[in-house]
Amino acid sequence: MGYYHDVYLKRLNRYGIDFQSRLQRQREENFELQLKKSVYLVTFDYDGEEQVGELTRKSQDNSETTQYLLTRIGLKMPNGTILQIGENNWMIYWLEQIQASGYNRYIVLKMTHTIRWTARDGNQYESLAYMYGQEDNMLKDEIRSRSRMNTIYSENLKSSFFVMPTHPKLRKDDYFEVGEGELLEPYRVTGYDIQSTPGVEFVTVDPIYKYDLTPAPEKPEGDTSEDYYWLSGGSD
Repeated sequence: MGYYHDVYLKRLNRYGIDFQSRLQRQREENFELQLKKSVYLVTFDYDGEEQVGELTRKSQDNSETTQYLLTRIGLKMPNGTILQIGENNWMIYWLEQIQASGYNRYIVLKMTHTIRWTARDGNQYESLAYMYGQEDNMLKDEIRSRSRMNTIYSENLKSSFFVMPTHPKLRKDDYFEVGEGELLEPYRVTGYDIQSTPGVEFVTVDPIYKYDLTPAPEKPEGDTSEDYYWLSGGSD
């Protein structure tokens, strides 16, 4: 066939048969080279297989931790997916839409809490979540009060909320607890949003007093319903 067919065309088309496919394949190979020499290289399991990616800083402060997770183009993960990377759990927040790139760029949110609750079906559930609290407004109130001659107190009306994977069993007025032992805090769900970002749930909460979740005593044989009027209203 000669040099043109045996060598030149095969070398030209090793990345694809047209300009667009060749350019995209080169982008993907450049990302593979980037992974090999990156100090941000991470490995994680997804769908039973080990994957590699690059976890790089996006923004971090005292109330938020989000980062970029760069992965191969072929790896598709839905919003709300929890990934264990190193010692931390990260939730896929969303996939940035990049017109032409050799990798996927996911925004991931670091999970900070585990919430536990008893749903209306009587079963217990738990979920990882990220908590955004009221500290930002509290700091602003403190600064405002110290910047004037007289101390001024303005009520903090900002709600706390959790960001978590969408869960079908968490509903308004549900009671849940966060933490352990003396650091346990009880909350009541005042609202939630499962529509804005598919796969991700935003749960607004208010702190409340701890519920007494001790099971009700069972009526011994021989006792009447009147003895348990305070539980059953006296009906059999």
